[in-house]
Amino acid sequence: MTGIQRFERSAGAVLLTVLEGTRYYVLVEECATGSLGLPKGHQETGETLRETALREIWEEAGVKANLVKGAPVQETEYTLSGGTRKHVTYFTAVFAGQVPHPHPTEAGGVRIYTLRQITGLRLNHPSTLAFIQQVDAWMEEHRPGGI
Repeated sequence: MTGIQRFERSAGAVLLTVLEGTRYYVLVEECATGSLGLPKGHQETGETLRETALREIWEEAGVKANLVKGAPVQETEYTLSGGTRKHVTYFTAVFAGQVPHPHPTEAGGVRIYTLRQITGLRLNHPSTLAFIQQVDAWMEEHRPGGI
């Protein structure tokens, strides 16, 4: 190896909606592993991380969302199997009046779950559940019953 390491940025979000007073979180299925995770993807040239997160939400979950000002943001970094270092920024995003569905160009499924249902699922990263729990607690404190 030459000592030069590839680096890529991605962004996504804990994506939620409220139905009949209950918060539901959107998870997308990763085709390669079948595990569930938050909608996210690569930052395109000229995009801010916020723009990337909103585009990826649209592409992977099929909804137009809004990022929640002041809500938790999580940053994580890890090395992919090929050696590329990946930095991911997750925001908190909400949507209403839409049904999540996979975009035609994206493979995999998209589902909504309550926090309680998520605890028993196979998630793609150990930190995913902890961040969803953090967002849920923040929403309860700052926006009880609403988005």
